[in-house]
Amino acid sequence: MNLDSLQSTIKARHTLKVLGDPEHPWEAPGPESRARLAELLEAASCAPFHFPADTLHRDEPLTSPVPWRFHLFDGQNCRRLLGRLQAEQIESGNIAKMLATADAMAVVTWLPDPHDPPLEIQQFAPTQRNMEHIAAASAATQNLLLLATAAGWNSYWSSGGVLRSLQVYEWTAIDPREVLLGGVFLFPTDTQSVPTKPGANRGKQGPVSAWSRWVSMD
Repeated sequence: MNLDSLQSTIKARHTLKVLGDPEHPWEAPGPESRARLAELLEAASCAPFHFPADTLHRDEPLTSPVPWRFHLFDGQNCRRLLGRLQAEQIESGNIAKMLATADAMAVVTWLPDPHDPPLEIQQFAPTQRNMEHIAAASAATQNLLLLATAAGWNSYWSSGGVLRSLQVYEWTAIDPREVLLGGVFLFPTDTQSVPTKPGANRGKQGPVSAWSRWVSMD
C-alpha cells in the first residue's frame, strides 16, 4: 500500500452503528466472514507494545506477550449472545441492536499488571506500565478498524456497555482479570435501511494547528 492509499483508508474510516431490531436479527453470514476477519488479525497484531504482559495472563492457549486479547465472535455467535441477553432479560440498549446486525465482533481487552490485593473487575492500578498496556491495545484496535475499512466493513468501537459485565465475561469465558477496552463491531456494507448512527465527534478534530505545535529549542 502506498502513502496515498494509506491516507485514503485512514480518512475513510468512520464510526457507523447499524441498529437492527433485536426481535428480528439478521441472518448470520457464512464462514467466509470469519476467515476474512482472521486474515485481518494477522496485520492488526503489528502494533507496538513497550512492556510484555505479565505471565499471570499468559495461559494456554493465549500465551502471547502482547498486552491485549481479542475475543472473537462471528455473526452466529453475536446472535447467540443476543439471545442469551434476551433470555435473561438483561437490558443492553444499542449493544443488542448491533448484535442483531453485526457480521462479527471483537471484544478487546487489555492485560493489567497484577495488583495486591486484587481489585474488582474492570479496576486497575494507575501505573505507567498499565498506561503503556492500554496504549498498545488501542494501537492494535485502530489497526483492526483501518483494516476493516479497507476490507469494506462498516465498524464501530463501542465502550462496551453490558459487554463489560461479569455476567457476559462468565458466559464468554473471558478471564475477569482482563479489562475491557471495547467491543469492535463489524457490519456489512449493505445496512438494509435499518437505523444507523454515525460517530458524534466525526470531523470535530479541527485543523492540525489546533492540536499540534512545532517545538523550537532556540
